[in-house]
Amino acid sequence: MTDHTDKPAARRQIGADERRRLLIAAALRVMRRDGIAAASTRAICAEAGMPHGAFHYCFHTKKELYAALLASDIEIDLEDAWPHISPDVTPEENIRTLLLAFWTQIETEPDAQLVLFDLGSFALRDPDLQDLPRQEHVTSLEKATGYIQRLGDEADFDLLGDERTLAALVLDALNGVAWSWLAHRDNALARASLERFAAMAATMTRTRTPTA
Repeated sequence: MTDHTDKPAARRQIGADERRRLLIAAALRVMRRDGIAAASTRAICAEAGMPHGAFHYCFHTKKELYAALLASDIEIDLEDAWPHISPDVTPEENIRTLLLAFWTQIETEPDAQLVLFDLGSFALRDPDLQDLPRQEHVTSLEKATGYIQRLGDEADFDLLGDERTLAALVLDALNGVAWSWLAHRDNALARASLERFAAMAATMTRTRTPTA
């Protein structure tokens, strides 16, 4: 006689990259809810629904997790914005499009942004972690410089100054607007600030002259 008793479904196997992503997301949730000090490896694994040993399978140290968390601040996906970049509109409009596409994704998770600011401050106060914010800044600067280079190519303009200098200004503007926004939570004010910055940044561009 055939046994038709329901059997539990086999647990889906997930790879190391997916486990890392889930643990990073779980760490953010724990920190948002309970604070950075409460985010022990055991608490993070429990939040992710994983055995405690899974943490050390994905991260060699807790410092490595902190580095991944800080890096998540620059992992915003702008692919949906690039099709809207065009040489047929002004540099100011193109710069504004990219800035606001970035900002839209920050707006959706204010608590996550606050945790990342807190984590950066926490790392700066710990001698063993002080290099993490510096590394994150260097990586952010490289990524922002790449965005600016791509923007110039797709919008058909050149910069009047150094790309890396403008990239640093962009990062400072975004961080400053984000910090102020966490205090006032006025989305319209934050966007207006970024639009003014786009107008200023556009003065540092020059439309490329068509070649004969």
